[in-house]
Amino acid sequence: PPGHALAAAARVRLADLAADPWIGPFPGNPCHDVVVLACEHAGFQPPIEHLSDDFRAVVALAAAGAGVALVPRSALRGMDLDGAVVRPVDGVAPTRRVFAAVRNGAEEHPLIRP
Repeated sequence: PPGHALAAAARVRLADLAADPWIGPFPGNPCHDVVVLACEHAGFQPPIEHLSDDFRAVVALAAAGAGVALVPRSALRGMDLDGAVVRPVDGVAPTRRVFAAVRNGAEEHPLIRP
């Protein structure tokens, strides 16, 4: 959130957010597992107080001061942050696997090839 003690930091450590209320995806969403595992790796269970699978809602809740959140960089592209403070995370970067479904024969398209 904008008034957070770490809002002026260039980067943050997840462990420094352990006491903050968290905003996260609903259980069952793969991103929920990413958040929980990243926080566990940092030594704490995230106290998730608000749930949303909509990253725009998550960012809006953080901007309103409802808590902190992990949001994929790809979800932030083109998003109006509207007062939210976004900082990269130090340490082990949380990751998630993303897959694409394409029509048969499209595997050779330059955007699909690894």
